[in-house]
Amino acid sequence: MYYNHNKWDRNEIMDYSDKCFRNILKYAYRNSTFYRRYYASYGIKFEHLNTIDPKDIPYMDKEKVRNNFFDIPTLKIKKRYLNDALKRNELLLKVGNYYLVHTSGSTGRPCSFLYGKRALNKIESNFVRLSIGGKNSIRMTDFPIRTLYIASVGSGYACTALALEGIKKYKSRSVVVSALEPLEKWQRIVGDFKPNYIGGYPSCIKIAAHLQEEGKIKLRPKKIITGGEPLTKETSKYFSELFNADIIDYYGCTESIIIGAGASYYDGMYLFDDMNYIEVDKDNKLVITPFYNNTFPLIRYRLNDIVEDFNYDGEGVLPYTHINRIIGREEEVMWFKNSSGNFDFLHPLFLDDIDVKGIKYYQFIQKSDTFFSLKCVKFSNSDEEELIKNLKGLLDNFLKKKNMENVKYDISFEKSLDINPHTGKTNMVIKKLK
Repeated sequence: MYYNHNKWDRNEIMDYSDKCFRNILKYAYRNSTFYRRYYASYGIKFEHLNTIDPKDIPYMDKEKVRNNFFDIPTLKIKKRYLNDALKRNELLLKVGNYYLVHTSGSTGRPCSFLYGKRALNKIESNFVRLSIGGKNSIRMTDFPIRTLYIASVGSGYACTALALEGIKKYKSRSVVVSALEPLEKWQRIVGDFKPNYIGGYPSCIKIAAHLQEEGKIKLRPKKIITGGEPLTKETSKYFSELFNADIIDYYGCTESIIIGAGASYYDGMYLFDDMNYIEVDKDNKLVITPFYNNTFPLIRYRLNDIVEDFNYDGEGVLPYTHINRIIGREEEVMWFKNSSGNFDFLHPLFLDDIDVKGIKYYQFIQKSDTFFSLKCVKFSNSDEEELIKNLKGLLDNFLKKKNMENVKYDISFEKSLDINPHTGKTNMVIKKLK
């Protein structure tokens, strides 16, 4: 269904998006105790919902979800079922007939959300749309789809719910490898499995890439779908060349498992207006209203994700809202005191902009408001001294432009970067401020 929307014009997409927004707004008002109470406190009545400007509707956020978890759902959730689910040590958590997913905690205390089976099916149906294009076409001979999913640490993550449950409707064969498993076991689990899709965090796929380079596994996927972490140009190129695959930079989060996608065969990222009502606030933080999750509606939910070059005009190759990229979250921005004594920021993806050849991936450790360390993993055929020389030249030039010549740094090369044991992600910024 959704891949046909790629052929619509921008006006058709936005008419559809507006209609879906009004429908989920009215559904939430009728069926959720929280929304009736919340909107009443702002003087918003049901008869206002057909004409109210979305910007006049108050935001939702994580704190409101935590404080009103049992009043937001449009069905009755028994606390006993929730407590039972949380006690189970399973990758996929079920509360009655629904799926419990939670944030990783990388942005603070974890927060839980619910999805119904219908919502997961709608999300999964987008994978036809994601698969169109690139150098590797998906043909009838590729069905049933074979997916190797590399799961992050812990249970109850949205991506795991999608991988384990959402694809059943499409008769997909799946092999799941957990980041908790020792590498020797990865080889045994993968065995002779020949996936045409690989999915997971970039940091998790990197582990499989290392095994591939060492000849311990032999995978030839047509598509690699990454998400959950920033995907740098170097990492995308590394995956594409090593696996000879199309790279899809999938953008979703626990609150809305599908928001948009970028790809190695077009610039930037498209946000799917037919799955979410999409806005940005004054700070360029993304505000979303998912259309497909009637179980746990989120109306004008403000994320911490900051977007670059938000373009609402639909002028690209697809008729959806376009952005250059997700710059990151507030906690990924490093604030330094500049030469004038004022605070200014650096975002770790600025290295991606200056495109350092020979660097596979990198990580910043901020140690004070005038000092950071840069940890790098290089390609095996790259000369370390030459890389340091190039990095210093680029960093010094960038800091000069930012009036941060007072900010000092050091550079080190590592065999690998640490993965956060709580989230399964490789943080681009680690703050060790004194």
